Amino acid sequence: MRIALMNQKGGVGKTSVAVNLAYSLAQQGADTLLLDLDPQAHASMIYCDDNPTSTINDIFERRDTELRALIQPAVVAGCTVDTLAIVPSNIRLAVIAERMITEHFRERRLHMQLQNVGDNFEYVVMDCPPNLGILTVNAIYTADVIVIPVTYGRYALDGTADLLESVSIIREGSGTQWAILRNAFDARNRATVAYVESELANVETNVLKTVIRRTEAINQAQIRRQPVYTYDPKSRAARDFASLTKEIQEYGC
Repeated sequence: MRIALMNQKGGVGKTSVAVNLAYSLAQQGADTLLLDLDPQAHASMIYCDDNPTSTINDIFERRDTELRALIQPAVVAGCTVDTLAIVPSNIRLAVIAERMITEHFRERRLHMQLQNVGDNFEYVVMDCPPNLGILTVNAIYTADVIVIPVTYGRYALDGTADLLESVSIIREGSGTQWAILRNAFDARNRATVAYVESELANVETNVLKTVIRRTEAINQAQIRRQPVYTYDPKSRAARDFASLTKEIQEYGC
């Protein structure tokens, strides 16, 4: 299953979800590949050295590069994570993406590469940049499931309709499943929660049951460059991501 985490808005916890979902899937014994498609490279900072020599940039910059040559084991606190691999990125990916604008079949580059490694992984998790540029388009083209994290605020769903319309156009109407994930939930903000939930009622069949609660454990895990499972395995966040993992595994079955 190829899972793309995307939202045109920044600050919705997209990378945090990608990092922890990938780790949780791997902990379930599933061979999992995390692709960092965001030039900010925050997912790479969790599982890689500061300056990785091989990055996903290469498949977008040079057609003769094979994705399988860029895959490396994920590492946390100096220890390799069993069944989890990553292809990191860096800030240069933004420049490379701009250069692709005139290339033929640019939206299929990642899909064609994954065709050669797909049998090696049960799950591929893609962390996308907060825009609808060519990198996100590549993820949309190849994804089986698109997960859209939203936070609890006045503009929680802004841009979601445009994103879904783009998905339909890119996939030419073919069936790509999508789901909204409620993130950074805080029960104390009752009025805001009620407002967002009322807005989500219009698409309730595509809203995941799992809710990721706001917790300091997630922030501290990011600061320490770890998934929340290794930073605080007994935290609410760890339990929430475990629930999300189970739901994603069952999604569409």
